[in-house]
Amino acid sequence: MSNLNTSRSPRLVLVLLIALAALVGVTPVANAMPAGSAIEIVFDQFTPVVPKAKGTLRISGRVLNISGRSIDNVSVQLRVADLPLVDRSSIAAVSDADLVSDLDRGSRSIDITRTLIAASLAPNQQESFIISIAIAGLGFTDPGTYVIAVEALGAIPGVDEFDERKGIERTFLPWFPTGSGVTPTNITWLWPLADRPARNANGVLLNGETPKAMSPGGRLDSLVQIGSNFPGQVSWFADPDLLQAASAMAQGYLVQENGIPVVGDHSAAISNWLTSFRSALDESAAASGVESQLRVLPYADIDATAARRADLATELIRAVTQAPIISRAAIGTPVAGTTYWAPGGRIDEDTAELLASAGATTVALSARAVTTSGNAPAIASISTPAGTITALLIDPVLANLLTTSKTSANDVILARQQFLAETALLATSSTGAAHVVAAPLDVRWDPNPQLLSDLLSATTTAPWVSAHSLDELLASGPTFGQNLNYGQIAKNAELPTAYLQQVTKAQARLQQFVAILDDPAAVSVGFTQAITRTLSAAWRSAPLTGKDLLKQINIELGKQMSQVHALSKGTITFSGDAGRVPITLANDLDQSVTVSMQLVGVPAVRLESPPVTNIVIEPGRKVSVEVEARVIGGEPLPVNIQILTPDGSKYGVPSSITLTSTAYSRAAGWVVGAAFLAILIFVVAGVTRRIWKAQRSQKSTESSDTVSS
Repeated sequence: MSNLNTSRSPRLVLVLLIALAALVGVTPVANAMPAGSAIEIVFDQFTPVVPKAKGTLRISGRVLNISGRSIDNVSVQLRVADLPLVDRSSIAAVSDADLVSDLDRGSRSIDITRTLIAASLAPNQQESFIISIAIAGLGFTDPGTYVIAVEALGAIPGVDEFDERKGIERTFLPWFPTGSGVTPTNITWLWPLADRPARNANGVLLNGETPKAMSPGGRLDSLVQIGSNFPGQVSWFADPDLLQAASAMAQGYLVQENGIPVVGDHSAAISNWLTSFRSALDESAAASGVESQLRVLPYADIDATAARRADLATELIRAVTQAPIISRAAIGTPVAGTTYWAPGGRIDEDTAELLASAGATTVALSARAVTTSGNAPAIASISTPAGTITALLIDPVLANLLTTSKTSANDVILARQQFLAETALLATSSTGAAHVVAAPLDVRWDPNPQLLSDLLSATTTAPWVSAHSLDELLASGPTFGQNLNYGQIAKNAELPTAYLQQVTKAQARLQQFVAILDDPAAVSVGFTQAITRTLSAAWRSAPLTGKDLLKQINIELGKQMSQVHALSKGTITFSGDAGRVPITLANDLDQSVTVSMQLVGVPAVRLESPPVTNIVIEPGRKVSVEVEARVIGGEPLPVNIQILTPDGSKYGVPSSITLTSTAYSRAAGWVVGAAFLAILIFVVAGVTRRIWKAQRSQKSTESSDTVSS
């Protein structure tokens, strides 16, 4: 019983992963080794990609004993299905099958392919194999998508009486010979170029990821090189921030290393990358006969749903409307439109409305994110109060096959064959789609270059699939999208509320700063774009970098704002309870500013002082103003010198002085003197009265004595 539970546990884990992935709209690529395997089979080569009637199937690879016990008489052989698969749901069942499965009932071994590769295979020992057979010898009867497998046979001494299956690797082989009459599935490849926009307000890179990605062999370089090999077959998309950064970095750039900006050394490679990308766009335009083959994302791939929810709709609208302008300025290429690539492939209805009002023409979504009136469409028309927006519906299974980590030849082969099987079944299934969109759900995709090259090559030669441009897809007429599916899991994936609140504060500080500038555009553009970069969906998966970017922007903004400040310090004493306070304001910026200023007591009730407005300070100059003030009370009063924007909003961090008044000390002296005089008079009067009484009493006594005598 324990052995059974152990063998089943990987399968249980896989089932749980599939269920979890279904909740977020992603289908995992099932490359797990079948449960119960004693031998692992690894493919190193699988050709041809598109089989032909007179061709030869060649599979080479290795077998590895993972059982912990020696296995004798190890051989491999080919096994093929008797009939083609019916629909795409069958693919998951094949990928999820155990070592011994009911699927075997509908398949047969090709005995002529059986090859002995080891008389005895020790634990952890591996041996190579090659299987080669004419396509005609596979015995395919009808066109379609067949399950094909390599199985390893052997016997464990003392356990098995006969050779038994110890391992199997199943995959797929579409078979559509000339004359099969298959109607190909139309496929549109969307090819996004984006990276994490980790540039602060000064244009300094927080890390070297983007230059590395643009250098030979890097992620972005590979995407451009592969896409350029198939002109007119891929539809290009780019983040304007990436193009802007590349254009600037090609002229030289700074990148932080251990917190210190140093000169970057990839400028030449970045310049070559830009040249290659421009050439790829020109070749695509020539192949399609359309002037522009570039569509752009909103600037910095802004997290639109999170921005809208945080009341940052202005930033979202700016990111959409400025995207074509920034892109064209960066590379000089016309832009065909702006597409919002929804993070995770999902978007809510309010954000769709905001995007439509901002001028976004299309939105890239997972096909599972939209309920439609048609069957598995590639595009859908989404109606909003602000207008209609077209959704490009990415097939989530194909997206996952393109982007799941593939580091070995075996992973690439299995993903490639499954991708080809998925598209072939779309062509032959009665419920299949006439058109499908192949693209990643994440614009910062990192696909295997060999996989992409194989798939794009197959797209040009396979009879069951035909490449079509995005323009052709858009012209085909969208299905009506009934509603958008956006649940709590999608909401939880957005940029966090606490982080967005900090972005809002930074935006408010920037508004204070530009409000005092006579030429705000000279400063606001750089900071505004930098703040938009903090709203990128890239920070969903790299939150620490996003926080670091926001921190650096705040530091630089604080430095700039502190260039306009008050110089006055110390204590000022009034001879009375009121007077004029001399205040000196300095402007260390390179442009004029217009500010107001007010003294604020701590507490405020002890100071009466009207604001001084419309103070113009030339660049690099100082201005002295006298402010009327009245102090209430005799104790020294701390006072903040608060600079204000022209509309009266507080600006920057206030400076402090202290005000005192001598009026209350003099008044106190008069009061004390008067009190002393009053007491003196009272005492003198009392003494005088006593003396008078005493004298009067003495006179009375003397008079009485005289009468008696």
